[in-house]
Parts: sequence; structure tokens; C-alpha cells
Amino acid sequence: MKLAIVGSGSLARATCLALSTADIPAGLAVVLLARDGAAAAGIAHVAGVRAALFGRPARFTAVLVDPTDADALGEALAEAAPDGVLVCASTQSPWEPADRPSAWGGLLRRAGFGLTLPFQAQIALATGAALRRSRPGAFLVNACFPDAVNPLLAARDVPVVAGVGNIGIFAAALQAALGLPDQSRLQVIGHHLHVHAPADPGDEAMAWLDGARLDDVGALLATHRTVGGGRGNNDITGLLAARLLTTLLTGATQDTHLPGVAGLPGGYPVRITAGEVALRLPPGVDRDRAVEANRRWATSDGALVEGGRVRFGPSVAEALAPLLPAYAEGFAVGEVAEATAAFQALRERLRSQPVTS
Repeated sequence: MKLAIVGSGSLARATCLALSTADIPAGLAVVLLARDGAAAAGIAHVAGVRAALFGRPARFTAVLVDPTDADALGEALAEAAPDGVLVCASTQSPWEPADRPSAWGGLLRRAGFGLTLPFQAQIALATGAALRRSRPGAFLVNACFPDAVNPLLAARDVPVVAGVGNIGIFAAALQAALGLPDQSRLQVIGHHLHVHAPADPGDEAMAWLDGARLDDVGALLATHRTVGGGRGNNDITGLLAARLLTTLLTGATQDTHLPGVAGLPGGYPVRITAGEVALRLPPGVDRDRAVEANRRWATSDGALVEGGRVRFGPSVAEALAPLLPAYAEGFAVGEVAEATAAFQALRERLRSQPVTS
């Protein structure tokens, strides 16, 4: 069984460390495809050593490649011949406002994460294009803002199984808070917006236990949102990603929660069986109601893909209006390359300016 992981950051590392201990008797070969060859090689080495310590037949290697170059990525994927691909690299770090203060980081803080959609989608789109040409039978999982990027991928005819993280993180936190051994009795509907407490408590994620609606979701998530979030979320997401990838590879059954299922906005409870992902909604909630809730939350989070367009929410539109008015309301999904170039030019200009209030 073969996997390709695009990226060499903290999520790629957490995923590989989790995969290194996965019990896959048939064996596992993982190749990291990244622009930082040294980082990827370091991850591959440590993961390989861990696999040896655990007695797992897993092998990890690294290949230097520019993941924004669909042609180069396609060649690497053709050589690796993976059964599945995980994208966990983007061209915009979520940590930049804290790590590299500038007017750009200030804009991200004011507008919200939805503004970064073009950058979160750039490598995922390149990977989808590369897979279409070089490895069309492989499955694609996207870990970069999947609540919004996966609908964009679907609108661009890029098949995507699902994402990881986001709802997976706070569903796992709810599982822990409720003392549940697994998520079979738990059903959560929520969005990237809910990784943090929403400004309006009425916009909180929805959760059901044994079919009964929980009315204290915010309280149950309070500890995680206070002490367990931030960069530590990648440690959780890496394990979630490894479990999803191994479940898809082996055909096992798992009740869990995933964002961006088949290009839907937001996150949902699902059952994975024989490599297929199906919604596992609570009693009285149909697909339309669940999707509509996530569409509403997507607008609050800053980016909704619908009707062939990326539509920015009010906070993003207001922040962009004086800086990039042509894109303040969004852009057509067929114009994502042009939009990305315009956002890159704005980012470079603002990175050279100090933070403004």
C-alpha cells in the first residue's frame, strides 16, 4: 500500500509519526513530496526509525519537488504511484500573523481566515491536476482549509474524498469530554468556524449523543478551545489523518467526522466503509439542512463557494474593499489563478508595511 503526502510542515510530520505506528500487516510505503527537501528527509528518517521500533513494515522516503508546479508534481506522483494522496501544504501559513507581524498579518486578523482561500487552494488544485494526468485512480484528501477549499476543488471538477481536521478536532474533543470510547454514538455538524468559539453563541456547532441534541456544546469544548487549540491542533489532526488514510487503504469501517466530504461545505458525521465515505446524520436532520447550516457558517467564516463563484463574507469584503476592490466580493471559480496572483501581489506589498490598528 502506497501513500503520498504533499508537504513537510508540522501536519505532515504529525501524520507521518502517527502512520509509523499504524498496524497495516500488508506494509506501507509513504513518500513525502515537498519543496523543503531537508525537512521532508528529516520527517521520513524519524518516521522510519519509529516504524522500526514498533516493528511495523512501513517505509518513508522524501522527494524534492515544487508542489505548486502541477507538471513536476505529476512526474513525482507517476513515479511514486500512490494509492492515495494527502495534501497538507499551502502557500499561506496560518501562523504568519503571530510569527511575522506586518500589515498583511493585520489584514488577516481583521478579515478572518476566509481571505486566505486562494492560497489554501493553490497546492490542492495543482495536486488535483497532477493526479488527473498521472494517477487518476488514486484518492485525494485535502487538509488545507477543506471546509472551503474542497467545494472549490469540486467546482473545478477535482474529485476529493474529504478533508481532515476542523470538525474532526472538535468532535474528538467532544468525544473526550463525554468519555466516549469512539464516535459511533456522537454526531456533530460544524465548520472551521467552530475550532474557536463563535462570536455569537447562537452560531455554535450542533451535536447529538445517542440521537438527542446536546445543548452545552460550547461548555464541553471550552477547555479544548482554551488550552488545547492553536498549533497543538496539528498533533490531533495528524492522528486523524493517519486513521483516515489507513481506513481508506484497508477498507475498514470507521464512524468519525470529516470536513469537505465530496466537496460539501463544512463538516459532518460520516461512516467510512470499503473505501467509501457516507454521511451519518442525526435523526431528523437531512442532507439539505446540514449543508445549509454549513453554508451559513461558511459566510461567517469568510468564504463560501456556490453557483460557480467564491463569495467572500462581510468581514473579508469590508477589509478588501479599499485594498483589492475587484475581488472584494469574490471571484469566479474559473478565475482562481488570476485571483491568486492578485492576492500574492497584495500580500507582498503589505508584508513590507508595519502592522496598523
